[in-house]
Amino acid sequence: MDFSLSPTLIIMNLAYVLNLIGLAVKNILILRLLLISGQIILIYTGYVRGNWIVMFWNAIFLVINLYRAILLLLEKRPVKIPDALKDIYEDSFFHMTDREFLRFWGTGKEYNFLGGTIIEGGQASDSVFMIIEGQAYVQHELKTVAILGRGGFIGEMSYISGRLPSADVRADESLNLWSWKRAELDRLKGKDYTLWVKMQQALGHDLVVKVNRMSSATPEKSGGLLEKAARVKGG
Repeated sequence: MDFSLSPTLIIMNLAYVLNLIGLAVKNILILRLLLISGQIILIYTGYVRGNWIVMFWNAIFLVINLYRAILLLLEKRPVKIPDALKDIYEDSFFHMTDREFLRFWGTGKEYNFLGGTIIEGGQASDSVFMIIEGQAYVQHELKTVAILGRGGFIGEMSYISGRLPSADVRADESLNLWSWKRAELDRLKGKDYTLWVKMQQALGHDLVVKVNRMSSATPEKSGGLLEKAARVKGG
């Protein structure tokens, strides 16, 4: 029996070796590149041997893997957080990579609030807000318990707990807010679970900071909750 291999068969076996190596590597980009190399070889050998079925299917696999490899390369490109958002990223979203933060930030939109009640205790809100510019006041039983400034979340407590807000959040003047629809945040869980978890970490961190600062405040002699409203980042 003749076990000799023609150059075409040798090249074809090289393609299968590349596919085999690809199954053993953990790096997804390297896997894609190995599969692309193997499929190019198989397309060539299919052409030489006149096997159009091999050419057809490997051409489809090649297009898919090329597309995925390009996406992976694009995701590895460095991104720059705008200077106007650097402090917000470093204070509230440090759990995320730069690219994740920009992707999450892009799910929200700017909202100019003219003043009044942003969130009313006992009433559901369809959004979670962050203050970009201005001040808001958290009021419970007609007492101001916290002052929220730049980077402060509004409505995150009720979103995390799933309960109605227990306090009012008001603003005497106009605010520049960034708004995320709660429905959009819920959809993020199915679309990008890792990013959704990091978003929950950001909200939870903000909530912990707020509770710690409020609990360390000194009560008023008259019996009020705070002598002065603690300036915290939270809502």
